[in-house]
Amino acid sequence: MEEHVEKIRAARFASGESGLVIVARTDVREVLGLEEAIRRGKAYYEAGADVIFIEAPKTKEELKEISSALPDVPLLANMIEGGKTPCLSVQDLEKLGFKLGVFALSGLFAATKAIEDCFHFLKENGTTSGFENTSSFKDYKELINIKRYQELEEKFKGS
Repeated sequence: MEEHVEKIRAARFASGESGLVIVARTDVREVLGLEEAIRRGKAYYEAGADVIFIEAPKTKEELKEISSALPDVPLLANMIEGGKTPCLSVQDLEKLGFKLGVFALSGLFAATKAIEDCFHFLKENGTTSGFENTSSFKDYKELINIKRYQELEEKFKGS
């Protein structure tokens, strides 16, 4: 913890007036308990971290305990479906006192399921024609803004 505190102080000093946001994370909840994780979160905030992220609280009550112990501290909660922390809504997290909710794997999980379904359909049918897909090539091109990239390509195309 002491080393982490010094690194946060150094980062805060080095960042100057850049507007850098320092998020300090502790994973100690699993090994040394919630009380120690909160103690470290307080130390990291006092050292200059802008946001505190205590990884893997196991219940809604633990989330509440974190926010009660760290009032007025911007808190981050990691929402992973099937993870150790209950997956709450943004509104519930806000009510508990959390400023940030990260749903970092939600899209990946959804994409993985869609890919699995597509390839299962392909294996069973020998084609993807008829697969109930919610997107098309046209939708994909709009999503990635292909027109912009085509315009850039034209603009920088050699003579």
